[in-house]
Amino acid sequence: MFFVQGAGAARSGEIRKKNGEIMTMGSASLKIARAASVASLAVVMSAGIVSAANASPSREAVPAGCGSAGGGTWCHGSGSDGIWKGCYSNYNHPKNYHSSTAAIGAANDKRYASAGSWSNAHARAGWAYTCYAYYNPNA
Repeated sequence: MFFVQGAGAARSGEIRKKNGEIMTMGSASLKIARAASVASLAVVMSAGIVSAANASPSREAVPAGCGSAGGGTWCHGSGSDGIWKGCYSNYNHPKNYHSSTAAIGAANDKRYASAGSWSNAHARAGWAYTCYAYYNPNA
């Protein structure tokens, strides 16, 4: 814990610790800034890592949040979209004309696609809202 001493006890810009040791504001700020930048870098690095641990050589790898649904592949979820919360629903059916819908707050997006193509729906709203994702294999 740090205490700022009154006039005359420590020079301007200095902080005196409880044990009497003097630390300048510059070095305290530098230590705090260094710790914050390391923590920020760790968050950025961990958020950007994608694992292929579930990939199998016998089939195509699919990102997290994807799975088989209605005879096709459906990827859905939510995450950061700038200052907003983004919501997405992407669907691909190999044989049917199909659709996907993403809804969050008052925003919604419905997309259609031909057989073998992805329908990519995306909507965004504030962080307090819940993401709702849908697909239709026979649109």
